Amino acid sequence: MITLFQFPRAFDVPNPSPFCLKVETFLRLTGLEYQVKAVANPGKGPKGKLPFIKLDAEVIADSAIILRSLSERLGLTLDSHLDAAGRGRSLAITRLCDEHLAPLMVYFRWLDDEGWAQVKPAFFGRLPAPLRLLVPRLVQGKIRKSLQAQGLGRHNRDELLTFAREDLQALSDLLGAAPYFGGVQPCSADAAAYGVLANLILCTVQTPLGRLAREFPSLVAYCERLRDKFWA
Repeated sequence: MITLFQFPRAFDVPNPSPFCLKVETFLRLTGLEYQVKAVANPGKGPKGKLPFIKLDAEVIADSAIILRSLSERLGLTLDSHLDAAGRGRSLAITRLCDEHLAPLMVYFRWLDDEGWAQVKPAFFGRLPAPLRLLVPRLVQGKIRKSLQAQGLGRHNRDELLTFAREDLQALSDLLGAAPYFGGVQPCSADAAAYGVLANLILCTVQTPLGRLAREFPSLVAYCERLRDKFWA
């Protein structure tokens, strides 16, 4: 049995973390049986972050490593319809979503004032009074340092939205008229794409980035398609 440890559900999406939602979407795309355990504190993860899984008695952390480990050990065939170019394309889409668009989402939720006003009470509102004041500042400071080190945090809001528009346009162009990024059937890139796009398009958190993502009809239809087929 696979046990998935991830943040509690929030904001009308299966998970507010694009990486947690990526892993659970992958499990649904592959038809694997699993159970979920909600964890509010990512520090409880073996690498200090969520998600992680327990596969039998082994703990596996990091969404990319989880997907790779499950595919190799269980002989999954989600990407078997892809040729070499298709596999390369799938990896490029996954990296764009994980390493660029997801950090942009983090900025507009956790550092930009509009998103922070919604995220802060949802994540920290139930803490006792002293911690309710201290913990959000510490977490926000940690995220700010991380994005500064990564590079995106050194740009202003308009520059970040320009980057995001380029990412979203690229995803829209790569999807084209196909139902999935894998073509007529999903591939592993669809797990990563849905993880972040659903958190922008279907999520109730209102941010400039979310409003921008909803300007791409093909991406909106894509999110609705995966939600209706795999999350209904």
